[in-house]
Amino acid sequence: MRKEETRARRELAALATDERGRALLQLALRGIQESGRGLTIGCWVGGNAGVSGCVFQHAYWQGVAEGAFASRASAKTEIKDFVPEEDFALVMGAIRALDALGKRRFMRWHGLRRELDEARWRATVEQLLVDTLADAAPAERPILVAG
Repeated sequence: MRKEETRARRELAALATDERGRALLQLALRGIQESGRGLTIGCWVGGNAGVSGCVFQHAYWQGVAEGAFASRASAKTEIKDFVPEEDFALVMGAIRALDALGKRRFMRWHGLRRELDEARWRATVEQLLVDTLADAAPAERPILVAG
């Protein structure tokens, strides 16, 4: 595992330690898998290829679809209000780590421009989110029997 992936996993895991952080990552995963929108690194983009967004833009779009976020507000505002204040720094850290991973491993030269290998990027991000959420799942509490 390369250092960029290790850092991305660490940042996502830190975010997942809080219930709201886990919920945000779950929204992101569902959004990526269900929306039909592209997955980018960096900011969301629109154009001839359609609308694409980063991991947390997908969380916002999914949150709007599920009623967790207002559709009139910005993604940043809604996410900042969704997670505890101290965890917004973790969101930003995860964004930076994912951007570094995406730029380093999934951008390829195509002629004179660089393009994102979106299929590989999507598969990697989905796996990172699945792994993070599986590792962060709250342990089941033992059932106490009165006796």
